[in-house]
Amino acid sequence: MVEIHGLCALAIRMTNEVYGEYVEHRIIDVPALASESKMATRHMTKRSSEILFIVLMLLFPVLQFILFWVIPNFNSIIMGFQDASGGFTLKNFEQFFTFLFQGKDFLGQHNEIVYAIKNSLIYFAVNIFISTPIVIFFSYVLFKRVPMSGVFKIIFYLPSIIGATVTTTLFRVLLLEGAPAYELLKSIGFITREMEQLGLFAADSTAFLMVIMYSIWTCVGINMILFYGAMKRIPNEIFESAEVDGVGFFRQFFSIVIPLIWPTITTLIIFSLSGMFISYGAVMILTPSVKTASMVGWYIVKWTTAIDSHASIYYPAAVGLIFTAIGLPFVLVIRWLLNKVSATVEY
Repeated sequence: MVEIHGLCALAIRMTNEVYGEYVEHRIIDVPALASESKMATRHMTKRSSEILFIVLMLLFPVLQFILFWVIPNFNSIIMGFQDASGGFTLKNFEQFFTFLFQGKDFLGQHNEIVYAIKNSLIYFAVNIFISTPIVIFFSYVLFKRVPMSGVFKIIFYLPSIIGATVTTTLFRVLLLEGAPAYELLKSIGFITREMEQLGLFAADSTAFLMVIMYSIWTCVGINMILFYGAMKRIPNEIFESAEVDGVGFFRQFFSIVIPLIWPTITTLIIFSLSGMFISYGAVMILTPSVKTASMVGWYIVKWTTAIDSHASIYYPAAVGLIFTAIGLPFVLVIRWLLNKVSATVEY
């Protein structure tokens, strides 16, 4: 009995010691636990504030995107298959192909959709094969800091800095009758009697040419900034090594610069392709009433805003769908081909 009593006393004492240490340990850690709890609460509050800030910052652009892009485009898709009464129809598409293949509009006059498609393709081709190479080369000239590069920079950047109203007015003044540029064209026999009577911006033979010239002049500055920035990212060591090896000015341009800025070139070509059937700013400003200078974007806008017995918002919606169906796969194929031309280089 004594032994049992002693063992029980020993067990009670050991239990008290263990639980005493546990209680003491818990009491000692209370301030630490409180500090950790405050830090966790503060972290959660900071995280919640960041999330709230991000949500509020994105709320307006997301709403704007939904209201002014998603809903209008969704409605335009629906309207392409509707008539004035709201019923389902395919007549809008039939009307487009009738105008396209017969070349006549409601009044039996030559329809401008033929000119619009042709001019949009020409506009894109000029932009890619003439304007873009010119911009890339002059960006390289500015990048290499050749003599008079500062003067060229001002000349090329100026149209991008000043407003469109000023640039169009200046462009018109330069080509008005009696202006030096007009007289130069007249002296070489370029000006015909039609051009003298109507002006270069109203004559059928030169109206779209004026649009092309204006677009080349005004797009140089913006694109030059992008290409110049891409060239500035190329390490100087590459050019120094090339010069040591005797690589000349033009060889550096074609063998070093073009491959290294190819992603930028590809991006601008894709942007140009994407806007091929929606560009109309230059036509609207310079030659709004000349059918032979029309483009697809301006053709759709004219139909949407026209006020006459044949005006309809459903027909231009169908036209937009048709050119979207044509343009989307075309852009994807060109993008795939451009990515195959040159591999992306990290530097």
